[in-house]
Amino acid sequence: MTRKQRIFLSLCAALLVTDVGLVAMNAVTARGALMAAMRDRAASLREGFAIALYTTELKLTEIASFVAEIEEVRAHLSQAGTILAQTPPGGAEPPDLERARQSLLNIVGPRWTQLRFRYLLRQLSFYLPPDGTVLLRADIPYAYGDRARQPDSLASMAASTGRPAAGFDIDRLSVGLRAAVPVGGDRPLGVVEVGTALDTMMIPICPNARCGTAILLDQAAVERRMAPEAVAGTFTDDRRIGPWLIEASSNPAITRTLMGPDGPPIVADDANLVEVGNRWLAVTRFSLADHLGKEDPARPPVGTVVAWMDVDEAVHAFERTQLLNLGVAVLAFLLAAGLVRLLLAVVVQKLEGEVRQRTAEVQALLVEVSHLANHDPLTGLFNRRAFTEGLNAEITRAQRNGGAFSLVSLDLDRFKGINDTHGHPTGDAALRMVAALVRDTIRTRDSAGRLGGEEFGLLLPDTGAEGAAALAERLRDRVATHPLSTPSGAALTVTFSAGVAEWQPGLDEETLLRRVDEALYAAKAAGQNRVMRAEAEAPACTEG
Repeated sequence: MTRKQRIFLSLCAALLVTDVGLVAMNAVTARGALMAAMRDRAASLREGFAIALYTTELKLTEIASFVAEIEEVRAHLSQAGTILAQTPPGGAEPPDLERARQSLLNIVGPRWTQLRFRYLLRQLSFYLPPDGTVLLRADIPYAYGDRARQPDSLASMAASTGRPAAGFDIDRLSVGLRAAVPVGGDRPLGVVEVGTALDTMMIPICPNARCGTAILLDQAAVERRMAPEAVAGTFTDDRRIGPWLIEASSNPAITRTLMGPDGPPIVADDANLVEVGNRWLAVTRFSLADHLGKEDPARPPVGTVVAWMDVDEAVHAFERTQLLNLGVAVLAFLLAAGLVRLLLAVVVQKLEGEVRQRTAEVQALLVEVSHLANHDPLTGLFNRRAFTEGLNAEITRAQRNGGAFSLVSLDLDRFKGINDTHGHPTGDAALRMVAALVRDTIRTRDSAGRLGGEEFGLLLPDTGAEGAAALAERLRDRVATHPLSTPSGAALTVTFSAGVAEWQPGLDEETLLRRVDEALYAAKAAGQNRVMRAEAEAPACTEG
C-alpha cells in the first residue's frame, strides 16, 4: 500500500469518525429538545388538572353554601333535628321525621333537578347532628337513615369545625369530588353536601381526542372506607386493573394498556414517551390526594392520575430528521473532506429550519389549546368560564365608564325529549343549529356562550333591555322557523325560552345572573317558546 493510499484511508477514517460524531451529537440534541417539549406538555396537563380540581371545588362549595342559606332548608333541618333528638336510641323512626323529610324534598327537589343538569352534580345530601344521620339524599331519596360513620369524612369535618370543607372523598356508598357546608353557625343544624364525578373535569383538561386523562383509585384505600356491596356495585370487572379501580377515563383501552400488568414503566411526575397501538404518546402520572391528604402531605395518596397526549407527529418528525442527518453524513463522507464545511452549513441550516418548523407547530398547538380552553367544542361558542370572564369585564367597564348592557339567558324547550325521542346526535345537531343562528343574529361586538347542556347566554354591550328583548325575539323566531331534519326524515321544530335583564348601576354578577334566571324561569312557566324581561325590582321566581 502506497503512502498516498495510507493518507487517503487515514483522511477517510478521520472523516468517518467526524461524521459519526456529528450524527450522534445531532441525535442527542434533537432528542433532548423533543423530551423538553414532552415535559412541557406533561406539566401543562398536570397544571390543567390542578386548576380544574380547584375550580370545581370552589363551584361545589358555592352551590352547597347556596342551598345551606335557603331559609326553608334551615327550618326543616332544625325541625328534623328536634324530632331526632326526642327519638329514643334504636327506636322506630317517628312519622313526624318522615313528614319533615318529605317537606325538605319538596323544597330542594326542583332546585336539585336544575343544579344537577346545570352543574353536572350527582349528589345532594343533608346530615343531622350529632352523629351525622342522613336525613335526605336528593339524588336517591329512598336511601336515608344511615350515619356518616367516619369522623374524618367531609360531612363530619364540616359539622365539627363549623367551616366548609371540600375535596375528593370516599364514603360508605360512593366516591367523588364533594363540598360540605354547615347550616347555621358554630352549632350547626346540619350539613349540606354536594358532589360530582371526576369525569366532569376531563373536557376542559383534554378537549379533543389528541389527549386523554384517567383517574384510578387504590383498591385498598377504597375498600377501607367503602361498603363491600357498594364497591362491587360501583367498580365492576371492566373498571378494575390489577390493584387499581377506574374512577374515570376518557379512553379505557389506552388506560388498560398503560396501567395493566404488562404496561410500560411510567416515571411519576415526568414525561414518558410510550408507543401505544403504533402511535406515540407523551404520558405523565401524578398522585391523587383526598381531602385529608390536602391537609397532611405525608398521608398516602388514594389514587393516581394518568394523562397523555398524542405526539406521534412530533416523534416521526424527529425520526425523519435523524434519517436526513444520516443521509447528509454519508453524502459528506463520499464527497471528501473539502466539502465537509459546506455540507455542515447546509445541515445546520436545515436543522434550524426543522427547529423553527417544530417551534411553529408547538406554538400553533398552544394557540389551538388556548382556543379550546375558552370555547365549547360542540358549538364553537364561548364556554361558561370564558363567557363569565367577559361578563365580569363588561360589568367593570360599565361601572367605570357608564353606559348600559344586557344579558340574555336562553334554554331550549323540551330538549330532553329531543334526545330521548330522536337520539343524542339529533340533540347535538339542534345545539349546533341554534349556535349557528346565534352567531348569524348577534352583532360583531356581542358575545355568545354555551353555559351548559341546552343553556346559552348572550352578552350585548351598549344595549338596553328593549333592544335585547327585540334581538332575542328575532332569534327565537328564526330558530322556531328553522326546522331540523331527524334520522326518520321528519322535520323537527326547535324552540327556546329566554330571559332578558339589563345591567343597572350597583348590580353585581350574582344579582344580574339571578334576575336573568328568574326571567327565564318565568318564560318557562308561562308556556315556553317566549322571551320575558326582568323587571327593575323582580320578585323571586318559583323554580320548577
